[in-house]
Amino acid sequence: MIASSRLASGLVAAAVLFTACSDAQTDDEVTTRTATGEESISPSGDSADKWGVALVRVANAAATTEKVIVRADPTQTLAAVEYMHVTPYTSIDRNWVTFEISTTDSGMYEPLATNREMLTDGFRYTVVVMQDAERFTTRVLRDEISANMSRAHLRVIHAAGGIGEVDVVARGGDTLFDGVNFTSEAGFKSLDPWTGTLEIRSEDGNRLLLSIPDVTLQAGKSRTIVLTRNTKGKLESFSFEDSQMP
Repeated sequence: MIASSRLASGLVAAAVLFTACSDAQTDDEVTTRTATGEESISPSGDSADKWGVALVRVANAAATTEKVIVRADPTQTLAAVEYMHVTPYTSIDRNWVTFEISTTDSGMYEPLATNREMLTDGFRYTVVVMQDAERFTTRVLRDEISANMSRAHLRVIHAAGGIGEVDVVARGGDTLFDGVNFTSEAGFKSLDPWTGTLEIRSEDGNRLLLSIPDVTLQAGKSRTIVLTRNTKGKLESFSFEDSQMP
């Protein structure tokens, strides 16, 4: 009986791992759309795997007036990105990568933060640049773009320095995520398609910190919402949406 239970548990764990890997390494090309109307298309995870590359993009949640420049080791500079914007995916052909960030494009590149990460060929990643007071930091998050065309998928990234744990609530409905810490992500969560206002509340649920109106979660789309703070300390957000292209 115990052996059978262990076998069943192993099969369930393997199935979960396979599902996660399937979402991370996409079978089809991916279209990314931002809230400002920018659109880009990136190759399938299968193709990237065959080429021996990972796919990496940068989301800038650091409220600086200058563009953020991210390097993947000294040999490769990713696209400069403005505050509350996200770059298209770029191919990186190394597995161990040191990401460095700077806000200057002068001849002398001076890193403000570094982060060494291991990437897997065929997988997608978002490098989120954050700022807490004067200190910059990064998180490298794996993107799992679902192929489920009947469900919507939501992820929330807490990149708002100085703001404690938050809950994400569908106004008039359920708490979708609770206790999300700064530098952490919540999701991707599979949901029924939905349109409405998302509320960002203090962890105890008593204080409304931010309302995000007119959020549309569409079937077959994976939406990421990034929480950040502007130069005046006000909490705000930006978002982007990914979908596979069969």
